Amino acid sequence: MAIYTIHAPSAGRRPDDPTAFVAIKDGFCWPALIIPLVWTIYRRLWVVLCLAILGLVLLGFLAPFGGAVVGGIYVLGRVYYGLEANGLRRWTLERKGYRLIGLAEGRGIEEAERRFFATWQGDGAAGVTSNATPEPVGETPPPAPPTQAPAAKSQPVRRASGDPQIVGLFPSPGQAR
Repeated sequence: MAIYTIHAPSAGRRPDDPTAFVAIKDGFCWPALIIPLVWTIYRRLWVVLCLAILGLVLLGFLAPFGGAVVGGIYVLGRVYYGLEANGLRRWTLERKGYRLIGLAEGRGIEEAERRFFATWQGDGAAGVTSNATPEPVGETPPPAPPTQAPAAKSQPVRRASGDPQIVGLFPSPGQAR
């Protein structure tokens, strides 16, 4: 199963609007390895696109001086880009004002989103469940009635051997097992 980071806009759009959320897979990005420039344009990573084009131009200028070395650098750069592509998406979203609000796990993005929204509370917190009802503003709640259960006398847990000094699987210090 893959881990997905969930990002929500903090300015502009309504921050609690679930349609504005973005889920990004944590891990290797195969489309970024196979078609890096097309993937970068599709994801609208304009600063990353400019840096990638600048790197390709630089490699093009260095190609006459050592074609094999430049080819190796190009292949390693593509693999590294595949490793870091989703991190660059997160970086771009942070620059656009998005904030990380949670993590979700799933076999695919749909399952991860379903799991996230099943625990999402609408205030940017995920995974926190509460059964409390919200208090009316300006009113103080009445004090809770004291509830005291009668103290039950605890009995030590005994092993099959009947030794009262042994609780569970932990023997007393200094004794053999």
